Amino acid sequence: MEMVTSSQSRNRRRLMLVVPLLILAAAIIVGAVVVGRDTGIVGGDPPAWAAALGGVLQLGGLALTIATLVWLVRSGRFRADRESLLRRLHPSDTRSLQQQVRRGAPQDDADFGLLRAAARTMINQSWYSMVLLGFVISSFGQVLLKFTPLFTGLFAVMATLGVGAVAFSFRDASRAKAFLCAHPEPEEQESHD
Repeated sequence: MEMVTSSQSRNRRRLMLVVPLLILAAAIIVGAVVVGRDTGIVGGDPPAWAAALGGVLQLGGLALTIATLVWLVRSGRFRADRESLLRRLHPSDTRSLQQQVRRGAPQDDADFGLLRAAARTMINQSWYSMVLLGFVISSFGQVLLKFTPLFTGLFAVMATLGVGAVAFSFRDASRAKAFLCAHPEPEEQESHD
């Protein structure tokens, strides 16, 4: 009974997060269409300041994406993810391990080596959200360059998904760090004793 209640409350919390985000995205789309129609710039002729800012944001987003990818490769995080023990597992097994790490409650027969690998992967993967942030910035620049409802709608959807993904990835990373602190490597435990 307790498990059903926590599952229901978790689903309710998710719904309370998703509904306002969808309402915000719809409001942005409707607002862009109304403002665009009233100002006569729906046809794709943005003001000079918007075109300049749009170009700068597109280049900035592209630069952030490339810089993040280069940093991930040079820091070794990309290779660590490729060489992870989790690559050999079925995706459903990997998701199960990640859920145990998120909850901080491993199963009785859990392999702590795999759980620690899942936690380290979750921490590394939080930095991939910076690539997504670069795409969101670039798409906002595209909105400013085009001033059309289509690009505004695409930006609203991408921004909503991007903000949600970034928030969830950093939340998972903090939970993974807490899991690693609570369940250190066996040799680390012996050195602390």
